[in-house]
Amino acid sequence: MTAGMGAARLAAARGAARQLLLVVLINVPTVSFGLALGWVSLASGESGDGAAGAVVAAVTTFAASLLGVPLSAHALTYGRKFAVIATSATFVACWALKLWGGAWCVLAARVAAGLGAAATWGQAPLLAQEMCSAGWRGAAAAALVPAHNLGVLLMYLAAQARLPHATVLWWCLGLSVVHCFAFLLMPESPAFLAASGKLDDAERALRWLRGAPAAATLRDELASLPAPDTDGSSWYALAKDMMSDNCRRRAFLIGGFAVVGQEMCGVLALLQYAERVFLLVQDAGGDGTRSGTLAAINVTLAVSAEPVLVSPAGHAVILGAVQLAASIAGLYLVERLGRRPMIVWSGVTTGLGLALGAALLPLRPLAVLGGVAPAGLALAAAVAADSVGLQPAPYALLADMFNYKYRGCAVLLVTAAGCVANALEAAAFPLAAALGGLRGALALAAALTLAYAGAAHCLVPETRRRTPLQIYAALCPSNSDKQTHRRILARFNIFRLKDTTGNSSIEKGEGYMNGDIDSKVKKMNKEHDANVKKVKEDAKAKGDGCGVAGRGAADCVVSVLGAGGGAGADSTDL
Repeated sequence: MTAGMGAARLAAARGAARQLLLVVLINVPTVSFGLALGWVSLASGESGDGAAGAVVAAVTTFAASLLGVPLSAHALTYGRKFAVIATSATFVACWALKLWGGAWCVLAARVAAGLGAAATWGQAPLLAQEMCSAGWRGAAAAALVPAHNLGVLLMYLAAQARLPHATVLWWCLGLSVVHCFAFLLMPESPAFLAASGKLDDAERALRWLRGAPAAATLRDELASLPAPDTDGSSWYALAKDMMSDNCRRRAFLIGGFAVVGQEMCGVLALLQYAERVFLLVQDAGGDGTRSGTLAAINVTLAVSAEPVLVSPAGHAVILGAVQLAASIAGLYLVERLGRRPMIVWSGVTTGLGLALGAALLPLRPLAVLGGVAPAGLALAAAVAADSVGLQPAPYALLADMFNYKYRGCAVLLVTAAGCVANALEAAAFPLAAALGGLRGALALAAALTLAYAGAAHCLVPETRRRTPLQIYAALCPSNSDKQTHRRILARFNIFRLKDTTGNSSIEKGEGYMNGDIDSKVKKMNKEHDANVKKVKEDAKAKGDGCGVAGRGAADCVVSVLGAGGGAGADSTDL
């Protein structure tokens, strides 16, 4: 007994280490995009002759990411490994073009960074949801946020250390090249392999990821893998099918609102123009008026004669460090507290921090604060609150809302909308600062963030450790009880787990999740038994001959309900 427990613990530790390694490698392109974002800011001197150059640099990157969404969708059809490696290849091109030099090469490098950005933010939560165990999925899907923040901070630190341009670029290029080869050693997504009809390969990949020596311990996860995709639906057909169902459509709109709304709250622009914002905060003439703002925002920080990075403001480095620490804490809190509370309370705190920063803007730096401006502290608090909840929680929520069939389509469509939001924000924030001063821009951002938090409180459901069907039941409570029962039962139509002789065997099919692994799913088993009984009684009363076998904790044989039973059902909750 002791030896068996020791082996189980060893397998669990091995699986945890492998999944952690996988999450790190999945998010290396996210780190690269953070580096590119920090580079496009004032740190590199690529902002041109003033504020206009910085805005063009930012908008070019985010606008190019729109093209990256369909390219990423196409790459995903060749496999998750291929898509991740192709994403790193775009950053290889980005850094190589910057090393080559020249105005057109820099522009092409920004486009390449935009293409990689779309793929990164669309693929990382998708792969984390598919390849990590249930207890890790939320944190794994949200890990792209601290990875991105790490890249931004590293570039700010490199700028503060005044490292030569070429040194920084070669290190960034080396990171992307090494990642392209390192990820070749990782397994393909088990869900993708199963959907491709490679069931044995899917079993081997899942066994490696979980550190399990045999498939018997993975019975439940194997059963939840999707069936082979025989129809080969296009992304357009998937999107049309997803939007045709009322519950899925509502889930998509709410998930899209959660992600796009937090992208538009103003914190991204604050980070994109961090050095310029803190020039405004600390500028001796920065009284919050239009003239003072324009005078400060047009300070030229172009590349000097020496090939050395222009050092950013110390405030920006502190801001990046606070953001990284807060986003790492958010990985724990998003699973501990849930998605909805994190979105709402982080939104309120972020909005109040931005409003306080606007109010404290006229105050000069104080010696008691180490020379830091009070407005700078308020903005750092707003960024910390944003990183703890507003950044990671919406992506975890969106990944929770869809099963394998629709998850990739939903994430990529929302990513496209987020790219538009990012480009608009990068262009609108300097315009608002030019028209109403930095105080006006911060006040507008605070109002938008507080409005977002209020709307999220009213619209967004909790999705932590819930299946898509449970989420849809919360979103669409108006459905009749019988239709709900039929939809739940249709979930178990194809996969049949038979354990009548003590030896388990799994028949691969559309989707079935055995519920014997923990008390939560055992409760689902009991609810399922009650649903089966009700539908059988209704069917018997109507004489339609529906034959549904009952389901216990270890003996499950499920029959097809009939033509009407599968309407609107999801094939799998993985």
